Amino acid sequence: MVDHKVPHKGDKKLFWDSKNWQPMCKSHHDAKTAREDMGAW
Repeated sequence: MVDHKVPHKGDKKLFWDSKNWQPMCKSHHDAKTAREDMGAW
């Protein structure tokens, strides 16, 4: 999967910035996203 190093939070410019991408397997991507989402509360 492609992960965003810095969460884009809907920012299309950051979403498509390839310098903000990193490869990640699905299980690690899901765990990282869950941690990031928990911090958004």
